[in-house]
Amino acid sequence: MTPPPEIRALEFFSGIGAMHYGLQWAGVKGDVVASFDINPVANACYRHNFGIEPIQTLIETMTEKRLEGFGANAWFMSPPCQPYTRTGKQLDTTDPRAVGLLHLIRLLGTLTTPPTYLFLENVLNFESSQTRSLLTQQLSNRGYDFTEWFLTPTQMGLPNDRGRYYLTARRVREAGEDVGVPELRLVKEWPFGGAGVKRKTVGEFLEEDGEGELVRRYRLPEAFVKRRQAFSESAVVTADDVRTSCFTKAYGHHGLAAGSYLQTKGFDVNEPSTAIDRLGLRCFTPTEVARLHGFPIDDRAPAPPRPAAAVAERLAYKFEFPEEVTTIQRWRVLGNSMSVVVVGELMRCALFADHVV
Repeated sequence: MTPPPEIRALEFFSGIGAMHYGLQWAGVKGDVVASFDINPVANACYRHNFGIEPIQTLIETMTEKRLEGFGANAWFMSPPCQPYTRTGKQLDTTDPRAVGLLHLIRLLGTLTTPPTYLFLENVLNFESSQTRSLLTQQLSNRGYDFTEWFLTPTQMGLPNDRGRYYLTARRVREAGEDVGVPELRLVKEWPFGGAGVKRKTVGEFLEEDGEGELVRRYRLPEAFVKRRQAFSESAVVTADDVRTSCFTKAYGHHGLAAGSYLQTKGFDVNEPSTAIDRLGLRCFTPTEVARLHGFPIDDRAPAPPRPAAAVAERLAYKFEFPEEVTTIQRWRVLGNSMSVVVVGELMRCALFADHVV
């Protein structure tokens, strides 16, 4: 039997490389050959960890010739979510931030050698967008089979609720006639059994804080709790909890709705006006958020479900922040990223099952 070709991926809207790390998690033979992003902080992190200089150009300026010159057989895409998020204006295809993805969708219809594999991530509500309709129709027309998912890390034992839309696609036939917009069948339950990650508590992801330095350094800002009558259920968590809310790019500097905060002492969360000192409330550190997202920042981060020797062999890229990246910048790029574990498991079990070594 002829072995499958190595994966040569292009990572569009690459951020800090969650899909690159997902490919590593999956244990797939291959690598990312080029990445694309316009965020200089994210690009600094990507360069620092992968030794690849992301191409800092608008994706809508990419030509067929240039893309085919990379010889890639896989596209990874995590386009801006603002055109689709339920808390935004939902401008969809008319939002300027959708232009890059729409350009790639058009190119899929004209490339002489389109990618064999495609992986996309976005927020809930993307599945009801016109952009999704254009993408799935193009995929069907060009001979792809695909699956659409709505998954969250809590389904894989991680204490972070970060529900996201995913699409995995594989080209299995030549282009055919226009088939129209395929019906949406969103898979919301993980169908492959245990993901290899036992159910974990928040405490397993925390940094040691014997002297209380983290409580002082990451103390919850007073402005976040002024005039509050109560905390929402997910705003404050303890080390024993098995769920934190989604960390967004506004975490640590824009109120309580951007992620969970850690209670380090006390027993209740009444009277928010005095809760910061009484409950020892602090922000999660960037290292802790990175662990919760599955980035291989240290030995406390989740590891792929393979024998230890195989894991050590495949973890070619560790994750760390360049020293010049500030705490707020670290929170922002993490909030713009995704769960490496969910991405990696989808790649391992659904997209690249034939390529896992």
